[in-house]
Amino acid sequence: MAIRRCSEWLSRACLAGWMVFLLPCAQAAESQPLSMGIFPYLSTRALLEVYQPVRVDIAEAMKRPVHLFTAQSFEAYADQARQGAYDILITPPHFALLAQRQAGYIPLVVYTRKLRGIFVVARSSAIHGLQDLRGKRIATPTRLALVTIMGRQWLRENGLAPNADVVLLDRASHANAVEAVQRGDAEAAITTSTALAQMSAELRHDVRVIAQTPYVPHVMYLAHPRLGKVAIEHIKAALLTFPETQAGQAFLKNNGFEGMRPVQAADIKRVQPYMKELELLLEPGQP
Repeated sequence: MAIRRCSEWLSRACLAGWMVFLLPCAQAAESQPLSMGIFPYLSTRALLEVYQPVRVDIAEAMKRPVHLFTAQSFEAYADQARQGAYDILITPPHFALLAQRQAGYIPLVVYTRKLRGIFVVARSSAIHGLQDLRGKRIATPTRLALVTIMGRQWLRENGLAPNADVVLLDRASHANAVEAVQRGDAEAAITTSTALAQMSAELRHDVRVIAQTPYVPHVMYLAHPRLGKVAIEHIKAALLTFPETQAGQAFLKNNGFEGMRPVQAADIKRVQPYMKELELLLEPGQP
């Protein structure tokens, strides 16, 4: 009996020791900065300016510093997302589904505005529809962008084979694609209305829309499961109440996002038709 009581006492003592050791570790983890990764659809400077209000809102809600990050390319961003590099992702829905499948990210909210690819040309151009693009150059915001994938499919459905009937020019971002039209390096570009709204007034004025693709859900926010259920629910709640604040209303209006709502199963389902092409493009050795 004495041996048993001694063993029980040692077990309790060891457990208490571990609790004392783990408590500071848990507190330290809760004070560590959160990393928020934004897909690189604009310049780094523009992205940091656009998402500053979101960063501040999450930092205040979580009582933790939040640092914004992006990547040099869509390829680099996709790799980082698949490896779970960021605590929070702000990403187009095809990358969101990829991150969910490969790194366990949990979808939180999505902008209420629908995402469509738009084809833009110079304001003074004689091009007025998709069929006028035959034999022309179309700048795209990188081959991995969802609107590029959607745009290629929409061209095919309208009888224009990419890189046969039209020439696709891969650019690093949405802004780069539209700037190619402005400079005369391409007759048209594929982008989105929300990305266009975040470009300079001069650039917006120099182009006009001639066609648009079917819609998919807009940009999504996801959280990595390492944050824990309580923290993830707290982040989600903060994002859903963000539109009720003055800063949130200005953010949504200025960038054309309209609002925020929880991600639904139907959102994920609507993106699935584009996943096969994305996965093929991400295979090693693809140009």
